[in-house]
Amino acid sequence: MHRRRGCGSCSAVHEGQRYAHASIEPEQGLHADGVGPGGAPLIKECLANIECKVIDIIDKHHIVVLSGVAAYVDVARKERRMVHAVGDGSFIVDGRKLDRRTMMATKLPPGV
Repeated sequence: MHRRRGCGSCSAVHEGQRYAHASIEPEQGLHADGVGPGGAPLIKECLANIECKVIDIIDKHHIVVLSGVAAYVDVARKERRMVHAVGDGSFIVDGRKLDRRTMMATKLPPGV
């Protein structure tokens, strides 16, 4: 989980090195804007990936609106637990809550 968090919260300054920094091997998605090869990178180590395209950005509320264009599942994978980000620096692993607020503090808005 630490590797995925490191990749997901990597700043744009390190964009070119985000996968190497997190020791993650990306694979190329199939859809570029939903129409052919060359899409978003997928995280090979994850059970599932959703390839999305940005359809709107609401600057006032810091919201990025996405549209899913493809979903991928590694059916051969033995480890099936999933990690879900709650958004306040904590995560849930199939029902068990992990508190990572200290680790995520620099990424959270004030008061969260």
